[in-house]
Amino acid sequence: MPLEVCGGTCMDIRSDPRNCGACGHACGAGLTCSDGQCAADGGGACAARGGGAFVTLEKCGETVKLWITNEVFVTSAEALLRGEPVSGIPVLDLQAGSDCDAQWTWHADAATASFAGATVGGCDVCPSDIERALSYYVLEVRSWCPSSPKVIAVDPR
Repeated sequence: MPLEVCGGTCMDIRSDPRNCGACGHACGAGLTCSDGQCAADGGGACAARGGGAFVTLEKCGETVKLWITNEVFVTSAEALLRGEPVSGIPVLDLQAGSDCDAQWTWHADAATASFAGATVGGCDVCPSDIERALSYYVLEVRSWCPSSPKVIAVDPR
């Protein structure tokens, strides 16, 4: 298997969505890395989900596709997508493990996503910051609260 040292860590560039085919070549949201090439993710169980929405946020030029079942959060995300003001910023409880966005090894709790008036210390970071220090963010900080995120898409299911 072709291992490459990327950022001081050995990575399998044939399957790592953050280093697909070469160090630093990240696959976009909804794409997976197969044989060193970014390709559409069939979605598996994600494609059949219902009772929520896929919300894609952009922060620091990086996208994160989230499965969200909190209707209030989805409604607020739709308002942001239309360019309308929303009170508060997203607060997403972090969980380890990939979900519907194969480029990240973490995801947000679908039911607890909310918009809050104030940030929790240390949670306004780039998605790649969470990826680089996953244990710290999941176990210590426990949430992601991106200020001024751009809503790229809301796909209700």
